[in-house]
Amino acid sequence: MKPTENVDYQHPTFKDQVRFGLITGLLVTIICAGYFLGIPAYWLGWFSFAIAAFSVAGNDAVQTIGTFFESKKSVHWIEKLLVLGSLLVAVHLIGWWIHDGEIHFHRLSVIPEVSHFNLFQLLAPVILVIFTRLRAPVSTTFLVLGLFGGSSIDKMLTKSFFGYGIAFFGALLVWAILAKLDPHEYNEEHVPNPQTELKWARYQWASTIYLWVAWLLQDTANIAVFLPRKLSILEFGTAVFLILLALFVIIRTNGGTIQSVVTEKSDIKWAKAATIVDLVYGSILLLFQAISNIPMSTTWVFLGLLAGREIILNILTYRDLPYLDTFRKVSKDVLLATIGLVVSILVIYVANLFYPTSNLAL
Repeated sequence: MKPTENVDYQHPTFKDQVRFGLITGLLVTIICAGYFLGIPAYWLGWFSFAIAAFSVAGNDAVQTIGTFFESKKSVHWIEKLLVLGSLLVAVHLIGWWIHDGEIHFHRLSVIPEVSHFNLFQLLAPVILVIFTRLRAPVSTTFLVLGLFGGSSIDKMLTKSFFGYGIAFFGALLVWAILAKLDPHEYNEEHVPNPQTELKWARYQWASTIYLWVAWLLQDTANIAVFLPRKLSILEFGTAVFLILLALFVIIRTNGGTIQSVVTEKSDIKWAKAATIVDLVYGSILLLFQAISNIPMSTTWVFLGLLAGREIILNILTYRDLPYLDTFRKVSKDVLLATIGLVVSILVIYVANLFYPTSNLAL
């Protein structure tokens, strides 16, 4: 029997795809049956929360710990789970304590709490699971929160696209400076000195923690929207356990199929490159966290960062990789994210036809 580490989770077999299809179909059946049988909204919300914990975290893992996975393949999964899991519990516990039972860090302040979920809201995490399986970096903010956001959707779109632009041009500037300071380091054949790589490997633990906290402050709302706004100690413990379980699965599968979004990018496997990406990305998220409470798509910010970085490095370092191939990689990510955005808006539009937003608020 092959050890778990040798399984190629980025390229599932036909049997894996069939199994995934059956499980997805079962989830849809359970949600629809529960909805039409009149199961209380409280329990339906918890069921969708459990799915969302896996789908939201699975889709967004490529943004936050994708670079960490890529450069830390030799690190045992238990070490990763202990560090990231402990931090996850600590961040949410502090938020729960400070904000009187709330764990959304004010991201849901502009979104009304619902008394009864509609079917589209409950199925949103399952739709996200499918997109993640297809390696599409879909915005969980648009697909999930968009169904709850009502009039806030236009503000979420504006902030997210502005975030993409800031990340794109910020990446152009940062890596233009780095490539000019040390062009040899960004040469296609460059292999870091083992001692230097070891030093940056330590720094990367700190940068991953920094980014992980920044992401939790932004995107926990995408999961918590299915729960009561104020959680009891038992509810809080259950919610954190489910998120930890999702994190365990993500770490064991090394990011899953969507990890290819990071894998194909230039030199992310080296600790220094991954550390700088984490620091820049985390700083942008914290900046927008401070600007306003409007939820935003961290996916679009991440794609903007990778696009700007990939383009400027290929231009300034004169790599053998054709420019057309560089733009193909960047364009593919944006295209998939755009398809996800279009589908999200379509789902929101259809949901509003069946369930006008005026009927959703308390």
